[in-house]
Amino acid sequence: MHVCFSFLQGAALPEEYAAKCSAQQQHAMALLDLDGVYGAPRFHMARRRPVSSRTSARSHCTDGGRYPLLVRNRQGYQNLCRLISLTKLRVAKK
Repeated sequence: MHVCFSFLQGAALPEEYAAKCSAQQQHAMALLDLDGVYGAPRFHMARRRPVSSRTSARSHCTDGGRYPLLVRNRQGYQNLCRLISLTKLRVAKK
């Protein structure tokens, strides 16, 4: 899901998604913010057991595509943050 921090992509707050997951008894949800993990901390703090948060992002690539990248552990989170930083540095300024 996209949250309101992904400009023109999503409208809801991470806390609203966490409440919806609990209400619908979903076990996990991944927030796919565009080129960032903007809503992940707030979703993680707002979720209730047994809902688990999946840190993820949708990233632009050099071929023009946007790919979902999901993280499994701390090392994956670090790699995702580095990748997002590198792609933002390589994008031509308009």
